[in-house]
Amino acid sequence: MFDIVRRVLALVLLLLASSATAWAQAYPERPLRLVVGFPPGGSGDFLARVIADELSRELGQPVVVDNKPGAGSNIAAESVARAAPDGYTILLGGNFTHAINPWLYKNLSWDPHRDFTPITEVALMSVIVCVTPQRQIHSMKELIAKVKSEPGKWFYATPGSGSPQHLAGAQINQIAGIDMQHVPFKGGAPSLQAVLAGDVQVIIGTTPVVLPQIRAGRLVPLSLITRAASPMVPGVPGAEEAGVPGMDLGSWWGIWAPAKLKPEVTQRLYAAITKVMRLPQVAEKLAREAMEPQISPSPENFAAFVRKDHAMYESIVKASGAKVE
Repeated sequence: MFDIVRRVLALVLLLLASSATAWAQAYPERPLRLVVGFPPGGSGDFLARVIADELSRELGQPVVVDNKPGAGSNIAAESVARAAPDGYTILLGGNFTHAINPWLYKNLSWDPHRDFTPITEVALMSVIVCVTPQRQIHSMKELIAKVKSEPGKWFYATPGSGSPQHLAGAQINQIAGIDMQHVPFKGGAPSLQAVLAGDVQVIIGTTPVVLPQIRAGRLVPLSLITRAASPMVPGVPGAEEAGVPGMDLGSWWGIWAPAKLKPEVTQRLYAAITKVMRLPQVAEKLAREAMEPQISPSPENFAAFVRKDHAMYESIVKASGAKVE
């Protein structure tokens, strides 16, 4: 009797394994949705569309970009956290969603680790502090002096509360002893429009947003928000060289799925996305916007990286004094 039970159990396990393998091989059978927490025209939308275009070819199914701007990408993150864990809804987020927002927002409806399946990091990106030429400012030291001479009259635009750009502005205020006021927008493109129109004096923006305007002479770059300069944006000083010592806020992007995603689907997505990010044409497109591909050795490695970055940002957020209700 025991031998019969053992044989039946072995057969059941074999059938289950075969079924899981067959399901993974069949995936995906319909279009995927790549959710990003910013509107069209910004850096998140740019990166999402580059990835979606190539991922559609790799998976043999359309990958549709779903823009859900607002609340520092929390709306987008929540929609993915609450989606079915079937591999058809994935999130393009970054250190702003999974490392910064949990310390910045008091009542998040999702947990950055418990409610997601990490897939991989995908890109690194520079962020630049800029003004328009009309401001007659050519360095961070000149900007700081100007703000000090006109207290309460200077404002900086960012793509949203809780973004690395928001934190950078708060740190500049703290380090330099100035009082620039934060003006959050729902994405990089609206923040750029406000600065170009003269409604806000300073923009802290990602390279896909500000670099074309810098090249066109419509924006003057003052500093990166990382300590050191980057070869991706030659000629723009790092924060230490520019006169804001102690500021070092890198910006990275990654992809997550909802929690409890099947391991075989996680691996399928990881393999497909990392293959896409290694394509020469993807690196070329990203380089035009001063971004560079960056992939994780494994989903597990990405999960550990996110946890470490999340822990690091606790002190940064508290020291900046930035808060979002």
